[in-house]
Amino acid sequence: MAAPKNSFYARAVALRGLLCCRWRLLLLICAIGAAAAGFTTARSGDANGLQSRLLTVQPSRFRITRECSGLIEPVTTSVVQSGCHWTVSILSLVPEGTEVQAGDVVCVLDSSEIQEFLRSREISLIRANAAVTASLKSEELQRTAAERRLSDAQFALQSAEMDLQQYVHGTHPKQVDKLDRDLQLAETQKQSAEDEYAFTRRMWMTGVANRSEVDAAGMALTNRSVQAGRLAGQKELLQKFTDPRTRRRLEYNVDHLKLNLARTDLANSLAETRYRMISLSDQRRLDIYERYARTARESIEACTLRAPRAGRVNHANSWYNRSRGVRTIEEGRSVYYSQAIFEIPDEHELKISFGLDETLVARAVPGMTVDVKLPGFEQSPVRAAVKSISNFPKQRWTNGVEIREYMVEALLYPTDEQRAQLHPQQDATVEITLTDDPQALVVPKDAVVRRNGRPCVLVPSADQSELLPLAVTPGEVHDGEVMILEGLTAGMQIVRHADVN
Repeated sequence: MAAPKNSFYARAVALRGLLCCRWRLLLLICAIGAAAAGFTTARSGDANGLQSRLLTVQPSRFRITRECSGLIEPVTTSVVQSGCHWTVSILSLVPEGTEVQAGDVVCVLDSSEIQEFLRSREISLIRANAAVTASLKSEELQRTAAERRLSDAQFALQSAEMDLQQYVHGTHPKQVDKLDRDLQLAETQKQSAEDEYAFTRRMWMTGVANRSEVDAAGMALTNRSVQAGRLAGQKELLQKFTDPRTRRRLEYNVDHLKLNLARTDLANSLAETRYRMISLSDQRRLDIYERYARTARESIEACTLRAPRAGRVNHANSWYNRSRGVRTIEEGRSVYYSQAIFEIPDEHELKISFGLDETLVARAVPGMTVDVKLPGFEQSPVRAAVKSISNFPKQRWTNGVEIREYMVEALLYPTDEQRAQLHPQQDATVEITLTDDPQALVVPKDAVVRRNGRPCVLVPSADQSELLPLAVTPGEVHDGEVMILEGLTAGMQIVRHADVN
């Protein structure tokens, strides 16, 4: 029983194996046929898909523009400032936008306080004038008295010098000469008396003369001797005592009067300086009061502000304060010296100021044309030309990021129809063209890939069986397109999306 069962089981197993082999062979044949059919279909589909992905390069316009917010302003604006040196309030002010002519009164400031100040200063000015007049008269009187004192001192010195010269060259020599003559005469008389006494004595000894005659001759000799001795003493007293004392007294008097002359001159100089300082002080005080009065008069005159030219009046309220509802220039407000009150722009010549990012400022040059688009009139932009570019950038913060911009000014050249749409302090949008090439070769940005570190595009082979890389030199990129500078020519075909192999 076991043998038949085993034989049947073996045959069943062999039959199942044979069936599996046949099925596998059949499946293999079907797979090979399906692969062959799919390969043929794929080749046909790839050829059709490649043609749909190819792009023929043709010259087209490549233009890059940038829009910036700007503010329209007049090129020249006549700004009128407060010339009043006081802080005063505005009494009257014409409404903003009023058309005025040159010389019309635009603003009147309150000058009542200044007029009161001027009246008080005029009283002080009268007193200061009187003080200056009095000090000038006192100075003139002092100058006259000083001249008189100096003349008296000079006269006294000259008199003393003349007295000294008179004594040295006149009085003393005469006294000495007189004493010499008297002494010589006395000596002669003494000698004669001695001869007479000797002769009388001899005669008395011979008995011719008596004793009384001898005594009389002796007495005469004694008198002559005494007289000669007295004259010799007077001469010695004159030469040793009287002359030196008189000389020293006269010389001292001369020296004293010289010092007195110097003291008088110094005292006159000090007095003149003192009176001059008083006069200068009074004159300085007068100048100060005159300056106060002159400033007050000028300020009173400056309280009436007139239009320097014909045009439309704009109040000098800053945009920052005006945007927050604060108006510093209106009736009743106080204004200070040199504060701008109003301005009259020249609306015949306008400009627009806008900021250009520092990365783009190198492309802007004076003379280039920009388009200005006014709100509501974007379809008819106003032509403008760049006039100047600031030398240094301005910084501003946007969402915590620092942005550096250069301020650009462009002159507007509107048509007659556009001029009616322009107004000072008007916001506008500036469209500036950074790149404009009407015959540029432009390809999609995705068409440029890098092969071996070099930018290139994929072009089909001659039989379109494969894609070949072609090295190119890309330029500007804008809105998903790249301008090709070198490597491509018009009419060439490239793959639109180079990431597809």
